Amino acid sequence: MPRARVAAGVGGVAFGVLTLVSIMISKAPGGGFNPSDAADYLAKGHRVVAILSAYLGWIGVLGLICLLARLRELLAPGDTWARNVFWGTGLAGAASFAVGWGVIGGQVVAHLEAGGSGGTAISIAPDVTYLLSEVGVVFIFGSGATMLGLALITLMIGARGMVPAWLRWSTLVAGLCGVAGLAFFPFFLLLLWAAAIGVWLLTAAADPAAA
Repeated sequence: MPRARVAAGVGGVAFGVLTLVSIMISKAPGGGFNPSDAADYLAKGHRVVAILSAYLGWIGVLGLICLLARLRELLAPGDTWARNVFWGTGLAGAASFAVGWGVIGGQVVAHLEAGGSGGTAISIAPDVTYLLSEVGVVFIFGSGATMLGLALITLMIGARGMVPAWLRWSTLVAGLCGVAGLAFFPFFLLLLWAAAIGVWLLTAAADPAAA
């Protein structure tokens, strides 16, 4: 099996799974405002987990880039416009995911580096912690998911006749879910698509037209 396909397959699974795990364990405040959520996120005992979640998110971004690099090859070699738009929007999405995890993890790093007894050398109001966390969340669920969604829609249009119909239409659905990522639940369908495509790349026949 070509190394590029293996990297893309593993990358798709890594992006889908690690992003989900990072969201679950980070406990970054979001949604309805609750001061206790901010306190739990910055709690001394949670800091290692919070920083780990950022690293897992960044590794997932690397997986996404590997997946995008492979999917770009599904576009016709002569279709320079579609390739450039797909690659540009896809990388913009990947960069937004990376920045989002940086914003979310950065608050914890700031408190950790500030030191002090119990980590109270700096004191941030819960609503400020919530605001900064929401900015990071919007980078992930908003600009990251939207740009990735637009890339997938471009792929769906440009890959006509190059890939199986089921792949094109599932990619369109995933792209629309990405654009609607701020609605929360569609975002997780995008992650599911990435993991499923990764598994497909690892298990499909080696026919270039199929994978």
